[in-house]
Amino acid sequence: MKYLIYLLLLACICNAQQYKNYTKVTAYRLANTDEIGPCNILNYAKRLKRTGHYIQAMESYSDTLAYNLIKLKQESQVWKKDTCTCGQEAVGKTALVPNMFIVEVNTHKDTIFTTSGHKAVYSVSEQAYYTAPENYITSLFPKDVAGFFKRDFISEIKAWKVDSISSAAITLHKKSFYGLNRKQFEKDIEFFHVVTTDTMYLDIGKPMKIDKLYSIDNMQFSFDEDSGKLSKVTTNTYSNNHTPMSMLNVDGIKIGDSEEVLCSKYDNSTSLQYWDAPLSAITNYYTYEVNLSNNEGLIRYVVRNAVIREIEIHFSYPEKKEKKIAGKKKKR
Repeated sequence: MKYLIYLLLLACICNAQQYKNYTKVTAYRLANTDEIGPCNILNYAKRLKRTGHYIQAMESYSDTLAYNLIKLKQESQVWKKDTCTCGQEAVGKTALVPNMFIVEVNTHKDTIFTTSGHKAVYSVSEQAYYTAPENYITSLFPKDVAGFFKRDFISEIKAWKVDSISSAAITLHKKSFYGLNRKQFEKDIEFFHVVTTDTMYLDIGKPMKIDKLYSIDNMQFSFDEDSGKLSKVTTNTYSNNHTPMSMLNVDGIKIGDSEEVLCSKYDNSTSLQYWDAPLSAITNYYTYEVNLSNNEGLIRYVVRNAVIREIEIHFSYPEKKEKKIAGKKKKR
């Protein structure tokens, strides 16, 4: 029976080679943990559902890796078994099961958990782990997967500093618009095409807050209710009708540009890939952030399948300290 399973898996792998990227392994690992947190990465994944400070992930399309991981789960059944309740139980900063692999081969899908250091295969259903021969599990990893598990994400995330650019580098019609109110924007940049109103109500039926969203083609603008200054800009649709001058330009970057454009400009901001991505499809949605100098805000780039699909800009206006003018000393 065991050999029949291997033959069926091998047939799946061979069949998958006929289809591009139909075999996929997504590897997950805990980068950081709570001071008193769950024992298993699965519980973090259920709670967070996204990559970031706690969970880092990568994808591999290696047929060999996919086959070896599925085979690993089967052959681990003959190894030394130890009972270990490992789920939501709080265990402190060191999770006992920090690694997870989701393997997809055609219609077959499986999940494999390994303990710290990949010393054993953990079974969630049995609440037990099967100890592998020394270095056996890591010997199955190709170079990129091995490198992923060797990275010191704790230090990388702690030392992570995003890049910064000037707010003057954000332009429309080759004009900067940081700090403008609505009337100034329409006078200096362009008239808004559409204005929509979103009203939030209290339980008693009285309006609590009225938000106005101003639009120009594929761009949406919001203004701060108190200061009247521009607070947020979002663009998320590429239009062939736009000329380069009529598109929102952020330091030379526009909607539809490749992820490589970001990587070539911002080494620091792009050093951690697949940030804030859904765990179910880490390459389908993830973000990069770039700060605006002098605490004037931040830019968030949303990337889907290696292409910039959305740019979101948040402006802030820190209070400027007034310079003290020294008074003249009175003569006595």
